[in-house]
Amino acid sequence: MLRKLPWREIRSETVFFACLFIAFMVFRTTAYGMYHIPSESMLPTLAVGDRIAVNKFAYGYSRYSTPFSIGPELETPTGRIFAHLPERGDIVVFKHPRTGETYIKRVIGLPGDELRLHEGRLYINGALTQRDYEKSYRYRQHAGGIALVGLFNEALPDGAAHEIIERTDNGAGDEYGPVIIPDNNLFVMGDNRDNSLDSRFSDPGVGLLPVKYLVGRAERIVFSTNIARREDGLTKHAGKWLSKLQ
Repeated sequence: MLRKLPWREIRSETVFFACLFIAFMVFRTTAYGMYHIPSESMLPTLAVGDRIAVNKFAYGYSRYSTPFSIGPELETPTGRIFAHLPERGDIVVFKHPRTGETYIKRVIGLPGDELRLHEGRLYINGALTQRDYEKSYRYRQHAGGIALVGLFNEALPDGAAHEIIERTDNGAGDEYGPVIIPDNNLFVMGDNRDNSLDSRFSDPGVGLLPVKYLVGRAERIVFSTNIARREDGLTKHAGKWLSKLQ
């Protein structure tokens, strides 16, 4: 026989779960969030299905740090409180300035930098960024087609290095600028350089990113649901577990 709970006990459990929910929402807003990767724009660093942990206090807080972007715009120069600029090479999660969708890209340009792309090569403040070829390979895209790409190791001016992939050096985003990044803005790009709507494109891309739209810094792949089968002659971007991002 089921025991009928007295009102006092029901109220106590309701208060407990309400407090638990509030604590969870405070943690999601001020500490860490979990996000999934829905596209291939950050290959080979991040694959579709990766679940990442995002440090939400790395750059301070704005209304876009909250789970539903609630609250007023902050009347500060950056639109944030406790604001800190990202470092070049950081992988950042942010809200798209026009659509409100959650995006993830790598910070390439900081305020005051001059950015230019010519024949697919990146120039920062007039200096050609070092890019070393590693290999070429084919992979099956999330949409089903097969892409042939070159894998490169790119070293940014401050020494941070990361891998990128390129299909061509004569694509839609391979000629850009020069442009000087304004105050409180960032230039962001995907590591999958020929398959990323980023700061090189104003619409439907991101354009220059005001820092108020930052959600946080992506720090670690927690787990992955990328379970695509292996195919002869094709490289599979395997999911990574508990892997620190760089």
